[in-house]
Amino acid sequence: MDAYFAVFPKLTREEWEWHLQDLKKLGLIEPTGELTYLCSASGLAMLEDWQSEYQAMPHLNGFQFKESAPLFWARLQLLVQVLSCMVHQTRSFIPVQRHMDHQRFVKGWLKQDGRDYQLISHELYAELLKSLDRLQGIGPELLVMLLTGHERAGMTLGQAAQKLGIDRYYAQIVFLDTLHYIMASAQKEPFRFLNSLAMQNEGHDETVLTNSTKATWRLVQQGLTIEQIAKVRRLKVNTVEDHIVEIASFIEGFDIEEYVTIEEQRQIMNAAASVNTGQLRSIKERLPEGFPYFKIRLVMTKQRGGDKRGNA
Repeated sequence: MDAYFAVFPKLTREEWEWHLQDLKKLGLIEPTGELTYLCSASGLAMLEDWQSEYQAMPHLNGFQFKESAPLFWARLQLLVQVLSCMVHQTRSFIPVQRHMDHQRFVKGWLKQDGRDYQLISHELYAELLKSLDRLQGIGPELLVMLLTGHERAGMTLGQAAQKLGIDRYYAQIVFLDTLHYIMASAQKEPFRFLNSLAMQNEGHDETVLTNSTKATWRLVQQGLTIEQIAKVRRLKVNTVEDHIVEIASFIEGFDIEEYVTIEEQRQIMNAAASVNTGQLRSIKERLPEGFPYFKIRLVMTKQRGGDKRGNA
């Protein structure tokens, strides 16, 4: 699931559950347990149709680029606008990015590279063209539609999706797939300008957490229980449990014993070893009745995180 991590940061738990209920009413998914579903025969048939109609997303990597992609895009948007206006000798315009950090970065970036806007524009254009020219599908066109320049206002993602005749959720994924490809290619090739705009966060620390999970993490550090956090933040207990699992995945050294006893951890690991699979449902079937999925998820997530870091 690394590819899809945080691709819809504004999608709420309530909206997600509404979509699940809608899919269930349409007969496209079938519940198989607590918070688990499988595609029905109708759902699989729709997926096959979808795969033939829509392009694949081979470059999507939300896990790697969650933090850096929004920053890269903000800088690129603003730089393109500034260069376009400067080349056309238009010095009065409303910046597409109002955040002062982005404006300071672009201003400092241009000072470091001299003020030959024409030359910088040509080189940045050449890097973008070389990168985007390799991509198939509507991704490059969609990305360009979002850019603002001299006497040209960039579209919102919703406007671009409507013009292209595609769903807004699909447009979001296409945009991120394209953006992630540009960033990945900038790391591998001598794209001087694009690479300087990118900022990687490779560590699995709290910078990778979603904003809502960061808020929960602060309360966890203050010693609040899951129920207390749910009450303070006016969230469902399930939502806070999701945050705890996310914290266990990314915060090295996070102790899960407060949520799962040593004995319960042993039971879960033995059950997982007996089925030789990471499927939660199969593990749950080999545990005492009523054993919560949350504890299984927490232990398995912590184990996978430790394996990746080599310190489990």
